[in-house]
Amino acid sequence: MYTNVKKTFLIACLTSMLLFISCQEGTNNTGEGYTIETTIQGIPDGVRAFLKVPNDKGVPQPKDTAIVQNGRFTFTGKVDHPELGFIYINGAEGNINLLLENASVKVEAHKDSLVTSKVSGGKHNQEYVDFIANSKVLADKIKNVRQRYAIAVKAKDSIATNSIREEISSLEKQAIQYQEDYVKEHPTSYISVMLVNRLLRNKFTTPAKAKSFYDALPADMKKTRIAEDLFIRSNEMLRAAVGSVAPNFSAPTPNGKTISLQDVKGKVTIIDFWAAWCGPCRRENPNVVKLYEKYHKDGLEIIGVSLDGRPNQQNAREAWIQAIKQDGLTWTQVSNLDGFRDNIARTYNVRSIPATFILNEKGEIVDKNLRGAQLEAKVKELLGK
Repeated sequence: MYTNVKKTFLIACLTSMLLFISCQEGTNNTGEGYTIETTIQGIPDGVRAFLKVPNDKGVPQPKDTAIVQNGRFTFTGKVDHPELGFIYINGAEGNINLLLENASVKVEAHKDSLVTSKVSGGKHNQEYVDFIANSKVLADKIKNVRQRYAIAVKAKDSIATNSIREEISSLEKQAIQYQEDYVKEHPTSYISVMLVNRLLRNKFTTPAKAKSFYDALPADMKKTRIAEDLFIRSNEMLRAAVGSVAPNFSAPTPNGKTISLQDVKGKVTIIDFWAAWCGPCRRENPNVVKLYEKYHKDGLEIIGVSLDGRPNQQNAREAWIQAIKQDGLTWTQVSNLDGFRDNIARTYNVRSIPATFILNEKGEIVDKNLRGAQLEAKVKELLGK
């Protein structure tokens, strides 16, 4: 299957994406509080409606309860900053996504599908509605091509799939451009912050650009959770971006001795994130062994950082040590045996493995995630061979 399809629609399928956008935070309002007046037909009097907000883990938690009377119910309250809100109604399918902002908001709910309910009122909710309307043409095109691609794949029609791939590529570029243009035109919108987050996560913008966007936000926007997430993510990525100096770290070797990156660095240094349980890592190890044996005498050093110790892994330390022996990894190996929770992995923003960082003699990251012939070519270049 076309490898970019999943990535394309994660970014470009604006309609479904924006259902998520409506669940993000925005800038502060100056109102005294919020009032959410909801109308819904077909729900008996006495049925409960629930307003929920996510906890730190993103799980919706009850915030308020209302009783349906004559097809209506109301929530009132106050927020320091706009936050995600979900409305659930007993006997109705799905939920309503909206922003809790200090403003008067009206909801026209549909019993059979709460997700299609109409939300109006409030600066940030209105921005969401306008964004949805303006993206509808592109969203419809994406929906159509997605359906046609699925049919072509199922029919094993290679001519059609190749043709649709070109459409997908074009739509992907349009979707990215649409998001970039929106951000430029709405530099203080909570939707813009969400879009920059998403572009950064999918590597369609750089950490430096994302950080620059964050720095230009007004103070009240910077206090929102979505902006804080952008700040953290962009800074994490900048720490391990090509061109930056590799952050130092230290961790125990298999024999318990603590070794740091500074202790290992050579003329060329590879930081290799891997794990005993990682099949692709283990399959790549023979190539790295050959590389090390060939260029170690010329100044190549490698430090392996194992992410063994993931939840439910049994005997992580034993598995790590056994894998080192089986694969013949003679270079320095360290691990905190804490899986992806490892502070080193977090510092380098490693979210999947294998992951490699190639350092020059100054300790600067000059490239990342090279394999096989590409990795050897880069090592030779840095060694001046």
